[in-house]
Amino acid sequence: MSAMTTIPAHYPVQFATNWRQKVQQIQSKLRALVTLDLVEGKEKSYNYLDEAVMREITSRAGETTAQDQTTEKRWNRTRGFDAVKRFDEFDEALLGAIVLPTSDVVASHAAAYNRKCDELICAAAVGTAYKGEDGTTPVVLPETQKVAVSYVETGSAANSGLTVAKLRHAMFILDDADADSDEERFFVAGPKQKEDLLRTTEITSRDYNAVQALVEGKIDVFMGFKFRWSKRAVLDSTTDIRTCFGYVKSGIVLSDSGHKVHMDILPTQNHCLQVRSVARLGAARNEEKKVVSVACDQSP
Repeated sequence: MSAMTTIPAHYPVQFATNWRQKVQQIQSKLRALVTLDLVEGKEKSYNYLDEAVMREITSRAGETTAQDQTTEKRWNRTRGFDAVKRFDEFDEALLGAIVLPTSDVVASHAAAYNRKCDELICAAAVGTAYKGEDGTTPVVLPETQKVAVSYVETGSAANSGLTVAKLRHAMFILDDADADSDEERFFVAGPKQKEDLLRTTEITSRDYNAVQALVEGKIDVFMGFKFRWSKRAVLDSTTDIRTCFGYVKSGIVLSDSGHKVHMDILPTQNHCLQVRSVARLGAARNEEKKVVSVACDQSP
């Protein structure tokens, strides 16, 4: 007897009853690697004292001469951010066996908050800081704290990605600026820069072995830096140049009022359910000598 040919039309289709997050950066990679502070209000100023210089005493019982010492006021301004999702009042009933993804939405908002922290840190590291009595004087990262995209140790300058030579020069810049050698140093670069290092052939076998160990996670320090690979490092989409950066922890401050979640029924919106996550964040570079930018060409 032959099998019934109409039976397949009655096969059931199974649907997953839960939700899954698509691939994305979930945790912050940089929040724990900067100075954290709380700004109560819209802005906060920080007071800094420049280095003192000792003068030579050239006479006995001579007149005491007072010396001036430069001070500076830096500013950190916070901004509000949110993520909002609304569900129709009938969504839960109409989804049937499928669970309304409220908790999954909250988790996705938390991931967005973590990414925003990293984005602000990267922008503050290489962007414009503000100083002065009222915080309106802009301060850009000086050229002395930058490694050019075309930097080479020898030969003709040419645009390149991340090279060991650039890392060596970045380390020198921080050392030459007297950045505290006892303070942890970090280096933030993108995935393409990791590939650049592995492609480097004009280095000693010792350097190459260290790079391989670094990207494979066997070591986390190279050229004095602890590396974090992040796509949040500023990328100029026009030139395809990513501005990576090295820094000491005290050089960048992040103000974070915390991540809050509100879940409300909105009577004026047909009693829909609103999930709203909010945060107030601000990041600033405290001192130029504690940060060095490294421009890397990502062109094919």
